[in-house]
Amino acid sequence: MIRTILIDDEKDARFILRNLIEKKFATQIEVIAEADDVESGINAIEHHKPDLIFLDIKMPQGTGFDLLSKIPEVNFEVIFVTAYDNYAITAFQCSAFGYLMKPLKEIELKKLISKLSEQYALKNSKSTIQKRVKVLIENYGDDKKVFKLVLSNVEGFKVVSLENIIRIEGDGNYTRFILENTNSVVSSKNLGEYDELLNDHGFFRIHQSTIVNLRHVIGFRKISGGQVEMSDGAQGKLSRHRKAQFMERFF
Repeated sequence: MIRTILIDDEKDARFILRNLIEKKFATQIEVIAEADDVESGINAIEHHKPDLIFLDIKMPQGTGFDLLSKIPEVNFEVIFVTAYDNYAITAFQCSAFGYLMKPLKEIELKKLISKLSEQYALKNSKSTIQKRVKVLIENYGDDKKVFKLVLSNVEGFKVVSLENIIRIEGDGNYTRFILENTNSVVSSKNLGEYDELLNDHGFFRIHQSTIVNLRHVIGFRKISGGQVEMSDGAQGKLSRHRKAQFMERFF
């Protein structure tokens, strides 16, 4: 049983979430407490020692990130609940955290709970959760930029800086990251998810199976319909229908 706390300044929002959990997921999750701001949320966490918290982003006395930054050791999982703030959603995805959009949908909650149950079955360590929270807080900066990704796979996860990614290649339901000065890293997410996630952060999908980091593009050749030259010496095929948009990134 996963012990959880609901932290949201909206009483109705907490009621809806609690009601949904108790009606549909009572065998997996137990709601042990509620809180309506940062201070009461911290107190509830310190007192109850939860396995999981559902955390609102913006509350009267601060944000969910303020709450996390004030807790010395975050040894619980976090699912964010939000009605807005697209950048925050990107940060959550980059740090492999779950999030729910208001109004809540049962199917989305079911997906997250299933994922959490798998993680607890694998007995994720407290140090692993702490590292992921640290990456999340670092990503959510005032300059609204994402700097790191958490790449999850069956073995655990690896944190990588965006600037160190040369290119990303699709491999069925998996994705391979080719990095500077290291071996490649495989993620259990598909290429399409990363295309949507990184398009506004200096990456471009040159082909159905390849995304490149524009920071590592060193040239373009017209041969064979178009070849993109990368900093590691690799040549990537540029799809004909993507050529104009690719060129706009440089000129």
